[in-house]
Amino acid sequence: MRPRLLALLGVVALGGLASGAAVAWKARQRRAVVVQPMAFNHKRHLAEDMKCLDCHKGADKQAQAGAPTVKQCMLCHEEAKGTHPDEPKVREYAARGEAIPWIQVNRLGHDAYFSHVAHVNFAKMDCAECHGDMKDQTEPVTRPQITQLDMDRCMRCHKEKGASNDCLRCHQ
Repeated sequence: MRPRLLALLGVVALGGLASGAAVAWKARQRRAVVVQPMAFNHKRHLAEDMKCLDCHKGADKQAQAGAPTVKQCMLCHEEAKGTHPDEPKVREYAARGEAIPWIQVNRLGHDAYFSHVAHVNFAKMDCAECHGDMKDQTEPVTRPQITQLDMDRCMRCHKEKGASNDCLRCHQ
């Protein structure tokens, strides 16, 4: 039997489990607020004419968008830039040779695959379509902003953009 047919039969047979997984994923998305290691003001950085890809390197080249590295931050923050008490922490992390331990808050369920490069480059999507408009965000991201990302929304978007809705496209 062909692998795709077997996978489809498995999905049909385990339909109840799939809906349970969706409920578990939504519950995980509403998890408690995390405490980030330092303050970060997207609004201030975007007002400096920075773009998402300036800090989230790789979103246009790989599956993972990635968090800003200390090296990237130090391009602008080698000298003090403001008066916020957390701003010197960038230089402290750099002096210790440590990464800023940002906590990732946006996660898909373990059964779903998402590629930033496919959505940014091939689908020509703007980051705000999933992450919301960050230009007014003055605090670091402490909870998922992607609260409406579920299979219905993804499949609707795939249909609108002419992308495949084959189950194995995202569930590998």
